[in-house]
Amino acid sequence: MARTIQQQISILQLVLAMFNTSPGAANLRILSSQLTNDQSLVNLAQSLAESALFIGKDYAALSAAEFAATFVDDLFGDRVSTINKTLIFDFIANQMAIGVTQSELISELTGVFSSIPPSDTNWGKAALHYNTCNAAKIIDHLLADTFVPADKAIVTDHMVTQMAAGKTFGAMIVWAIDTLDRADHDNLVWGKAAALFKNRIEVSKYYSIDEASNAIDLVALQQILSGVTVDADSIGAAKAAIDDLINLNNCLLDTDNKYFQLNKVFKDKKRNLVLMSRRRSMAAELIT
Repeated sequence: MARTIQQQISILQLVLAMFNTSPGAANLRILSSQLTNDQSLVNLAQSLAESALFIGKDYAALSAAEFAATFVDDLFGDRVSTINKTLIFDFIANQMAIGVTQSELISELTGVFSSIPPSDTNWGKAALHYNTCNAAKIIDHLLADTFVPADKAIVTDHMVTQMAAGKTFGAMIVWAIDTLDRADHDNLVWGKAAALFKNRIEVSKYYSIDEASNAIDLVALQQILSGVTVDADSIGAAKAAIDDLINLNNCLLDTDNKYFQLNKVFKDKKRNLVLMSRRRSMAAELIT
């Protein structure tokens, strides 16, 4: 099935919201294939959110025990009891001993954990903190410096409240994107943010679609977009910077970039959906 330009733009918007960057042509193809395989944008956002890439951690070199300890600490901090942290540690260690991967466990545990209500006596405090940090990340990426911190916090709190009422994080990411995309540039509240969003998406399109360049180092791509402002003149400067990088790096054919390979997010999800569903149920029973 052919990818429509609107599908591709939706993916550019999603990657900007979640990773503050442009996907590059290779990642764009991967995400487009997910949409054409009947995965909705909401589900795609949820899948990406349940990954080490979104968390911003690289656990690959850790042993099973090191991963279990580090991931449990990253996920819960000191907001749950030692006993409950030990329960999750043992669950991870036991699952890895029978061949379950880091990626699968991250997906399963974060998916379950993000749905825990703040009122839960065992896990609620940690879940609220986790969801708030994730929502704040999305809002920071989308609004940048067009909103003051206090106003960003209001939008973040709305997202978290909706999640507590049953909305998924993926649904709230898409809500934030749609709200900004539909905003009039003359709107007193959202206007500057909407203009910035439009300009950054145009630069992202230039890199990933028009020039069809593959992903380079994630930080470098984020720096390219960071130069875009609400001023339309910044678009030309950003495109010129992309041209310079393409010329310097022979089209940026870095297809094995270890920092931004979205194909790895979906690889383990395809291994055995029945077993993954069963493990997610086990994780849900453990946490809830």
